[in-house]
Amino acid sequence: MNIYVFLFLFSIGILTLSMERVMSIFFEKRRAPLPVTIFSYLLFWGAMITQHLLPITLYVYVFVLALIIITLNYEASMIKRFLAFSGCYVILILSTAIFRIFIYILPYGMFSSMSAYFSSNAVTYLLVLLAFQRFKFIKKNTVYSNKFLLPLCFIPIVELISTSLLPLNIPNHLEIFHMIILIGVAFIIFYLHNSLSKSIEDNVKSALHAQEKEYYFTQSQLMQESVENIKSMRHDMKLHLATARDFISTDKTGEAAAYLNGLLGDIEESGVYSNTNNTAFDSIINFKLNNVKQENIKLDIRLLIPPALNIKVADIVTIIGNLLDNALDAVSKVEDKMIKLDIEYSRESLFIQVENTFDGVVKYDNNTDDKQISTRKSGGEHGHGLKNICKSVEKYNGHIDITHDENIFTVTMILYVDE
Repeated sequence: MNIYVFLFLFSIGILTLSMERVMSIFFEKRRAPLPVTIFSYLLFWGAMITQHLLPITLYVYVFVLALIIITLNYEASMIKRFLAFSGCYVILILSTAIFRIFIYILPYGMFSSMSAYFSSNAVTYLLVLLAFQRFKFIKKNTVYSNKFLLPLCFIPIVELISTSLLPLNIPNHLEIFHMIILIGVAFIIFYLHNSLSKSIEDNVKSALHAQEKEYYFTQSQLMQESVENIKSMRHDMKLHLATARDFISTDKTGEAAAYLNGLLGDIEESGVYSNTNNTAFDSIINFKLNNVKQENIKLDIRLLIPPALNIKVADIVTIIGNLLDNALDAVSKVEDKMIKLDIEYSRESLFIQVENTFDGVVKYDNNTDDKQISTRKSGGEHGHGLKNICKSVEKYNGHIDITHDENIFTVTMILYVDE
């Protein structure tokens, strides 16, 4: 193998690494096994080698097919896959433009041409590392930001059409200028999309923090009320016991029972449904269930949670908050209102189950392959709640299972967390 062949193969390898970096910018999670993913990139590397062996039209098809195969390694919608393909195509244009610049500068010759090709791919890879890695929010799956990125899809189409319309003897510097304009437009789209995604992400975090503060404030109020009730009971305890004793001593057991039941009722009206000493769980559960007595909802709560768990408060708010919101919304539509909440931590596993009665009507999201449940809230709010729950569960390598019969809706999940 002579030096030219080695430089050519090595240069294609660098360009392949650039494509891998671009894919990591667009996709959050890989679904294919690592050996399969590596093989797909090797397949792309082999496809790029054929650029001097195939007609240009056939080579473009091979290039497109190889990139599509790579995108199948990742979990994403078809729109996101095409956006990733367009991003890779922009990088190919960038590499070609840099190659043209080197050819324009360096003297003509085989060594100069191969050196320019190697240098252009190396510089492209460095630019991807320096510039693209700043776009950390592109991979966020926000509906509005993905739609905003759609103009990027037209870059490959515009480049192919404009290239076919340009005369064959166009000066090199005009061709370079044409490529730079396309790259500039693409990077502006990248920047605007990243800024929009960051803004959406910041708004979501801000909303979660606001919810956390509200939950903690409500929990503090409940705790303060409990303390005041205990103080009041201690102050009047002798009087209450003396009254009950007098009823019993005069054989007025019915009055004594009624009096004691009244005292127990006052204690039960405290509104504290979760008292695990885990502030995050207690706050969200007590806040969400604050009005269940007025709405005549029957509760069955079983909580076995340690005071501290290695799980972010934002994820607790997302999971428990959305689960209880969905359950409360469902029972509001039926006469038999029942919610069962079961949370238990055991052996680094957090088990969460919410059962509730509902009207038996379930809506499925036809835009997903697995017919994901989205229910019936206006604007798809409930569906987005389930999607957010799934995202938080995935952070802890967990699993979620949703089942239902004619009148009971059940969501069960397991998260793997440490104390």
